[in-house]
Formats: sequence, structure tokens, C-alpha cells
Amino acid sequence: MLFPDCAIIQRRMIQRSRCPFLCAAALVLVSAMVVFAAEKRQQRPVTAAYFAGQEVQVQPLLEPRSKTFNYGPWTLGSIVHDDKASDHRFNLYVISPGTQDQALPPADEFNHTVLINSADDEGDKTQEWDVFWVVVLDPDLNQEIRSERELLLMGQAYFLPGDLYEPEDAPGHNLLRQLGLDSLNDLARFRRSEGALPRVLLLSAGMAVKMKIIPPPAVE
Repeated sequence: MLFPDCAIIQRRMIQRSRCPFLCAAALVLVSAMVVFAAEKRQQRPVTAAYFAGQEVQVQPLLEPRSKTFNYGPWTLGSIVHDDKASDHRFNLYVISPGTQDQALPPADEFNHTVLINSADDEGDKTQEWDVFWVVVLDPDLNQEIRSERELLLMGQAYFLPGDLYEPEDAPGHNLLRQLGLDSLNDLARFRRSEGALPRVLLLSAGMAVKMKIIPPPAVE
């Protein structure tokens, strides 16, 4: 599901965005570096996500002979062949930092929270999700984001970093580094004229995955 009045950044493509917090360059190219192949690693499927403030159970769909979307030790599902963002898909956000999916060092740099914008059980229908990276930049933003509405509001809110601010000061500095945004020059494209930065940075991963919502058990 696309954002109103916002261009979506695709891999190998730079589009002009009308929403500043979605303004990105071709750094989605490095998503392939973050979503690395893990043939020799023990992969752990994501089992939960937040929706509208509540945690729901999810199940990545893993299809035979299909590539999977992996973030560190975590698997989010098989990659959809058609990677163009679509109004017919839901949105899935990988938020850094996050407390939902935790791993021991050295894989703790991939700790994150998953947020989705739908929790409807569609039965046997395959559910597809456009994936977005969410990086918290504001050091004063210390609450976990658990709803899409809150995320979009944070993405359109700005803060003025101090003179000594560096990418390492961002709460989501691990994901920034993984995406190749490890200097102030790399963040310059997201700044306003007065130097303000978005409180959270929202970037398209240029990919979509297949994941199913697990309905809660029926109340007897």
C-alpha cells in the first residue's frame, strides 16, 4: 500500500519524492548488502509484529527454490518477483533500534522491531508486503514505535541536531552503517535548509516479501 503523495524509491532508480522523510537516493542498492545470503547461518523466522499498538503473530512464507529476505539472522519471507511497490500490497517496516527481535552478539547489531499496517487474516490468500527500513535518528526519541500512524508522524517531524552530532549518535546507527550512511555528508540529502533532520528516516528496501498473519485462537 503506497503512501499518499509520496514517490517510492526503487532499486537502481532515483525518483523525486514529495515527502521529505521518504527522500532517498540510490542507497536502496545497498539493501542487498543488508539482506545478505545466509546459507551457512541458522536463520530464525520472524514470529511477531506490531499493528496499531498491539503485537500480532506472523509467519514468513518460505517457498521452495525462492530467495528469502534475511536481515541478519532473521527471515521475513520469500521475496516477491515483482519488486515494484504496489497499492495492492501492505507495508512492513523493519525498525532500528527495536526490542522485539533480539539476538546475542555479534548478531545483536541486527536487533529490530517489525511493524505492519494490516492484521487481517486473509485465509489461504498469499499476503505480500512492501518492505521499508526505518532508522531512528533523533537521540531523544526513546519510545518504541508500534503503529504506522505514529511512524508517519515521526517521519514528518524534524529535530535540530547539535554541533557534535554524528551518525553514531543516532539510536538506529547500526542500520545506518549497514545502509552505508555512516557520515554527516551521507545524511546531508535528508536535511532541511536550517540543518534539521527527520526524527526517523523511512527508506524503501526495494523489495517485497510473502508473510502470513496468524489469527489469535478463538475465544470459547
